Amino acid sequence: MTLTTVDALTQALRRRILDGDLAPGTPLREEALSREYDVARHSLRSALRTLQGEGIVQIEPNRGARVKSLSPEDVRGLSELRIALEVEAARMALERHGARLPGSVHGAADRLAAVCRRARPSWGAVAEAHEALHHEIVLAAESPRLAEAHQQAGAELRLFVLQLPPSWTLERMASDHLELVEALESEGAEVLRPHIEESTRALLEG
Repeated sequence: MTLTTVDALTQALRRRILDGDLAPGTPLREEALSREYDVARHSLRSALRTLQGEGIVQIEPNRGARVKSLSPEDVRGLSELRIALEVEAARMALERHGARLPGSVHGAADRLAAVCRRARPSWGAVAEAHEALHHEIVLAAESPRLAEAHQQAGAELRLFVLQLPPSWTLERMASDHLELVEALESEGAEVLRPHIEESTRALLEG
């Protein structure tokens, strides 16, 4: 299917934001972006409104658009949503798979660790692999409703990782998530709660 101008522009801007090329708080100036992508301003505005609906762009009257910076309230709200969805999904997954997690979850954890251990990986790639792992945990519950709700928060979850303080190292990101998958199988779904709360505290105190 052929992409419309708005769809293609939306994809391009989404990728730049979620790759970390456009950092949280970066102004998205209509004149400059229209010229850069050779599109009409109404097409750009449509793309920005779509990204606003995904929670990764903020549009303010008389101030224009910018890449969204998660506020403390956003961070807390996202944490609460993730705990509600992911802990229940992990409980269901372990119950349905005989207290084990499927290979797709282990594979996603290994891929996240591999990305973190590359020479100079981008935080955008790390954020994408992190989101993929947590989504695989939810998918393992085999609940389409839970999976859909979690997917809708995916872009914000990547912004969350992009805003983590420098003290949250790549090695820590890799080891924490490999240990998380092991702990889920040995200790149960509730280990996800402190895992999410710890990164939330780091971002709030960052």
